Amino acid sequence: MTMSKPGEAIAAALAALEDFPLLQGPRVRLRGPREDERDAQGLFAVFGDEQVMRYWSRPPMQAMSEAHELIAQIRKGMAERNLINWVIADGDDAVIGSCTLFRFDANHRRAELGYALHPAQWGLGIAREAATLALDWAFDTLGLHRCDAGIDPANAASRALLHRLGFVTEGVQRESFFVGERVTDSELLGLLVKDWRAARSRH
Repeated sequence: MTMSKPGEAIAAALAALEDFPLLQGPRVRLRGPREDERDAQGLFAVFGDEQVMRYWSRPPMQAMSEAHELIAQIRKGMAERNLINWVIADGDDAVIGSCTLFRFDANHRRAELGYALHPAQWGLGIAREAATLALDWAFDTLGLHRCDAGIDPANAASRALLHRLGFVTEGVQRESFFVGERVTDSELLGLLVKDWRAARSRH
Protein backbone atom coordinates (compact mmCIF):
# COMPACT_ATOMS: atom_id res chain seq x y z
CA MET A 1 0.00 0.00 0.00
CA THR A 2 1.36 3.45 -0.90
CA MET A 3 1.18 6.26 1.65
CA SER A 4 -0.77 9.30 0.59
CA LYS A 5 0.96 12.65 0.53
CA PRO A 6 0.15 14.96 3.46
CA GLY A 7 -1.73 17.36 1.19
CA GLU A 8 -3.90 14.54 -0.12
CA ALA A 9 -4.58 13.37 3.43
CA ILE A 10 -5.70 16.88 4.45
CA ALA A 11 -7.98 17.19 1.43
CA ALA A 12 -9.44 13.75 2.17
CA ALA A 13 -9.97 14.63 5.84
CA LEU A 14 -11.83 17.82 4.91
CA ALA A 15 -13.97 15.96 2.38
CA ALA A 16 -14.81 13.27 4.94
CA LEU A 17 -16.27 15.71 7.45
CA GLU A 18 -19.98 15.11 7.86
CA ASP A 19 -20.57 18.33 9.79
CA PHE A 20 -18.74 20.94 11.84
CA PRO A 21 -16.30 19.28 14.25
CA LEU A 22 -17.57 19.84 17.80
CA LEU A 23 -14.70 21.17 19.93
CA GLN A 24 -15.21 21.42 23.69
CA GLY A 25 -13.12 23.57 26.02
CA PRO A 26 -13.35 24.30 29.76
CA ARG A 27 -15.68 27.29 29.27
CA VAL A 28 -16.74 27.36 25.63
CA ARG A 29 -17.43 25.05 22.77
CA LEU A 30 -17.02 25.53 19.03
CA ARG A 31 -19.98 24.22 17.04
CA GLY A 32 -21.75 24.88 13.79
CA PRO A 33 -24.41 27.61 13.69
CA ARG A 34 -28.04 26.53 13.76
CA GLU A 35 -30.62 28.01 11.45
CA ASP A 36 -32.73 29.37 14.28
CA GLU A 37 -33.54 32.73 15.83
CA ARG A 38 -31.38 32.25 18.93
CA ASP A 39 -28.17 31.74 16.99
CA ALA A 40 -29.08 34.54 14.58
CA GLN A 41 -29.62 36.91 17.51
CA GLY A 42 -26.27 35.91 18.99
CA LEU A 43 -24.43 36.53 15.72
CA PHE A 44 -26.23 39.84 15.22
CA ALA A 45 -25.17 40.95 18.71
CA VAL A 46 -21.54 40.27 17.73
CA PHE A 47 -21.40 41.48 14.14
CA GLY A 48 -23.77 44.38 14.68
CA ASP A 49 -21.55 45.82 17.42
CA GLU A 50 -19.43 48.81 16.38
CA GLN A 51 -16.63 47.90 18.80
CA VAL A 52 -16.31 44.43 17.27
CA MET A 53 -16.49 45.70 13.71
CA ARG A 54 -14.10 48.60 14.18
CA TYR A 55 -11.23 46.57 12.72
CA TRP A 56 -13.32 44.26 10.50
CA SER A 57 -13.38 44.27 6.71
CA ARG A 58 -17.09 45.17 6.55
CA PRO A 59 -19.41 47.57 8.39
CA PRO A 60 -21.62 46.43 11.31
CA MET A 61 -24.81 44.53 10.53
CA GLN A 62 -27.92 46.71 10.42
CA ALA A 63 -30.69 44.10 10.22
CA MET A 64 -31.39 40.65 11.64
CA SER A 65 -31.74 39.35 8.09
CA GLU A 66 -27.99 39.80 7.68
CA ALA A 67 -27.37 37.38 10.54
CA HIS A 68 -29.61 34.78 8.88
CA GLU A 69 -27.73 35.34 5.62
CA LEU A 70 -24.44 34.85 7.44
CA ILE A 71 -25.63 31.52 8.84
CA ALA A 72 -26.58 30.41 5.33
CA GLN A 73 -23.17 31.48 4.01
CA ILE A 74 -21.37 29.66 6.83
CA ARG A 75 -23.27 26.45 6.19
CA LYS A 76 -22.65 26.77 2.44
CA GLY A 77 -18.93 27.24 3.06
CA MET A 78 -18.89 24.11 5.20
CA ALA A 79 -20.77 22.12 2.54
CA GLU A 80 -18.21 23.22 -0.04
CA ARG A 81 -15.33 22.60 2.41
CA ASN A 82 -13.74 26.00 1.79
CA LEU A 83 -14.18 27.28 5.35
CA ILE A 84 -15.05 26.00 8.79
CA ASN A 85 -16.77 28.85 10.61
CA TRP A 86 -17.70 27.76 14.10
CA VAL A 87 -19.75 29.82 16.50
CA ILE A 88 -18.30 30.21 19.99
CA ALA A 89 -20.97 29.08 22.46
CA ASP A 90 -20.90 29.61 26.23
CA GLY A 91 -22.00 27.22 28.97
CA ASP A 92 -25.65 27.96 28.20
CA ASP A 93 -25.01 27.22 24.50
CA ALA A 94 -25.59 30.89 23.62
CA VAL A 95 -23.55 32.34 20.75
CA ILE A 96 -20.94 34.83 22.00
CA GLY A 97 -18.57 34.89 19.05
CA SER A 98 -17.15 33.26 15.95
CA CYS A 99 -13.95 31.34 15.16
CA THR A 100 -13.01 30.41 11.61
CA LEU A 101 -10.48 28.41 9.62
CA PHE A 102 -10.56 29.43 5.97
CA ARG A 103 -8.45 29.74 2.81
CA PHE A 104 -7.47 26.10 3.10
CA ASP A 105 -4.51 25.11 0.92
CA ALA A 106 -4.20 21.36 1.29
CA ASN A 107 -1.16 21.08 -0.99
CA HIS A 108 0.84 23.50 1.14
CA ARG A 109 -0.83 22.40 4.39
CA ARG A 110 -1.99 25.79 5.57
CA ALA A 111 -5.11 27.79 6.38
CA GLU A 112 -6.02 31.15 7.91
CA LEU A 113 -7.51 31.83 11.34
CA GLY A 114 -10.16 34.45 12.12
CA TYR A 115 -12.24 35.22 15.20
CA ALA A 116 -14.68 37.70 16.72
CA LEU A 117 -16.04 37.96 20.24
CA HIS A 118 -18.81 39.99 21.87
CA PRO A 119 -17.34 42.87 23.94
CA ALA A 120 -18.95 41.55 27.14
CA GLN A 121 -16.53 38.59 26.86
CA TRP A 122 -13.36 40.59 26.21
CA GLY A 123 -10.46 40.32 28.64
CA LEU A 124 -11.54 36.95 30.06
CA GLY A 125 -9.35 34.67 27.96
CA ILE A 126 -12.35 33.41 25.96
CA ALA A 127 -10.90 34.27 22.53
CA ARG A 128 -7.66 32.53 23.44
CA GLU A 129 -9.53 29.41 24.56
CA ALA A 130 -11.59 29.33 21.36
CA ALA A 131 -8.58 29.91 19.10
CA THR A 132 -6.64 27.22 20.94
CA LEU A 133 -9.40 24.70 20.28
CA ALA A 134 -9.37 25.56 16.57
CA LEU A 135 -5.58 25.46 16.30
CA ASP A 136 -5.31 22.15 18.15
CA TRP A 137 -7.78 20.68 15.67
CA ALA A 138 -6.04 22.27 12.67
CA PHE A 139 -2.58 21.00 13.59
CA ASP A 140 -3.24 17.74 15.44
CA THR A 141 -6.33 16.39 13.69
CA LEU A 142 -6.24 17.92 10.23
CA GLY A 143 -2.45 17.92 9.93
CA LEU A 144 -1.73 21.50 8.89
CA HIS A 145 1.86 22.77 8.87
CA ARG A 146 1.09 26.48 9.14
CA CYS A 147 -1.72 28.85 10.07
CA ASP A 148 -1.90 32.48 8.97
CA ALA A 149 -3.78 35.47 10.38
CA GLY A 150 -4.34 39.02 9.20
CA ILE A 151 -5.29 42.01 11.36
CA ASP A 152 -5.63 45.76 11.16
CA PRO A 153 -2.27 47.05 12.48
CA ALA A 154 -4.19 49.36 14.83
CA ASN A 155 -5.79 46.37 16.56
CA ALA A 156 -3.31 46.00 19.43
CA ALA A 157 -5.54 43.60 21.40
CA SER A 158 -5.78 41.13 18.53
CA ARG A 159 -2.02 41.33 17.92
CA ALA A 160 -1.36 40.63 21.60
CA LEU A 161 -3.67 37.60 21.51
CA LEU A 162 -2.02 36.18 18.40
CA HIS A 163 1.45 36.72 19.82
CA ARG A 164 0.39 34.89 23.02
CA LEU A 165 -0.74 32.01 20.82
CA GLY A 166 2.71 31.90 19.21
CA PHE A 167 2.03 33.78 15.98
CA VAL A 168 4.88 35.93 14.62
CA THR A 169 4.32 39.18 12.74
CA GLU A 170 5.85 38.66 9.30
CA GLY A 171 4.96 41.83 7.42
CA VAL A 172 2.33 44.36 6.40
CA GLN A 173 0.21 44.55 3.25
CA ARG A 174 -0.42 48.20 2.55
CA GLU A 175 -3.96 49.49 1.91
CA SER A 176 -5.44 46.03 1.39
CA PHE A 177 -9.00 46.46 2.78
CA PHE A 178 -11.74 49.00 2.15
CA VAL A 179 -14.49 49.51 4.71
CA GLY A 180 -16.74 51.98 2.95
CA GLU A 181 -14.34 54.70 1.84
CA ARG A 182 -11.75 53.94 4.54
CA VAL A 183 -8.76 51.89 3.44
CA THR A 184 -6.58 49.99 5.93
CA ASP A 185 -3.36 48.02 5.93
CA SER A 186 -3.23 44.35 6.91
CA GLU A 187 -0.63 43.02 9.33
CA LEU A 188 0.32 39.47 8.38
CA LEU A 189 1.11 36.89 11.06
CA GLY A 190 2.07 33.23 10.88
CA LEU A 191 2.25 30.22 13.19
CA LEU A 192 4.17 27.01 12.41
CA VAL A 193 3.13 23.67 13.86
CA LYS A 194 6.54 23.20 15.50
CA ASP A 195 6.18 26.53 17.31
CA TRP A 196 2.61 25.70 18.38
CA ARG A 197 3.68 22.40 19.87
CA ALA A 198 6.71 23.93 21.57
CA ALA A 199 4.51 26.65 23.12
CA ARG A 200 2.01 24.06 24.39
CA SER A 201 4.76 21.99 25.95
CA ARG A 202 5.76 24.97 28.08
CA HIS A 203 2.26 25.36 29.58
